[in-house]
Amino acid sequence: MKTTFTSEPAAATVNWKYLPNAITEEQIKLELGWSADERTRLAIERQAALMGFESPSAYLAQALAATIAGNEGDTILADDGRVLNGGDGYGPDGLPQNV
Repeated sequence: MKTTFTSEPAAATVNWKYLPNAITEEQIKLELGWSADERTRLAIERQAALMGFESPSAYLAQALAATIAGNEGDTILADDGRVLNGGDGYGPDGLPQNV
């Protein structure tokens, strides 16, 4: 006996492409002003020092730049306007979609 799995509802046939002109980590220009409670501030300062950053702000900016660039690199677009990143799909209105 053969078992066949199908998804409900059936997804439309679309063409997917990588995000055009995705930003890279080196291209991100970011300046931060931040605040945190004492425990969080100490943890950020500790991690910045352990990783050799000149300041906690530099550490946070680098972490955000890496996240932004990573997300951009993993984002694909459908010809019907849907955006997919990491298994999560969003329509042109920014709301989650079935993909």
